[in-house]
Amino acid sequence: MADAGFRYVVRRPPEQALAGAGADYGRLSVTTARRYGYGSPSRANDAISQFVSDDPNQIYLASLSESRRQAYPVALFGHDDTRITIDVPDGESITTNRDGCTSQARRSLYGPDLAAWLRNQFIANNLNLEVHRRVTSDASYLAAVNEWRNCMKGRHRAFATPEAARRAAARSRGGEEVDASPAATEIAIAVADAECQRGSRLVDVAERLDRRYRTNVSVDRSSEISDYRLARAEAVRRAPGLLQTR
Repeated sequence: MADAGFRYVVRRPPEQALAGAGADYGRLSVTTARRYGYGSPSRANDAISQFVSDDPNQIYLASLSESRRQAYPVALFGHDDTRITIDVPDGESITTNRDGCTSQARRSLYGPDLAAWLRNQFIANNLNLEVHRRVTSDASYLAAVNEWRNCMKGRHRAFATPEAARRAAARSRGGEEVDASPAATEIAIAVADAECQRGSRLVDVAERLDRRYRTNVSVDRSSEISDYRLARAEAVRRAPGLLQTR
């Protein structure tokens, strides 16, 4: 970025972001629901939110002229006409540009095959998503959701899925602000949800399936995971020499 005439501050994300998130099937106790609704007394994500909002690169970008603001993302991410598409599991695809400082840095660290690196990185870093997809399409999980749905109807709370219940509860807050207090509607929905989770054993089923599918996915994606880890190890070995050339 300096060679392109721009400043760029390299920042280390907070540990919460580096650790990555595990699978979350929305386990909720009746006690917690009565007190917090779907909220939580935890502020574990505050550091991540603060990291994003305090980005000095965005402040710097805002200070540039209009023409320089347009040139900045091209220098950082490359030109769209150099874009490549990379196929990943489940019929999805990701795109990146061949040029730009980001792709240049990736090639310097991880080798010349940018597409292979990005595909392996995507698969290794999104194992939770693949596991979650398999869990939530399993017949046992769908049967537990149906039992949960019937339970909620018995409490005059007609929702197709737990996610729909949470969205309705969030709307009752008048938004999804972290510090907003739960409304009575949210408390009522959350308590019914917690009781129906317990009765249907929905989360127990999901977590049992998660363990099974996590093992399966680790086997299915073992080649990509291994290549990803090897590339990272090589990048760690290579990085000090790259820094010395600057």
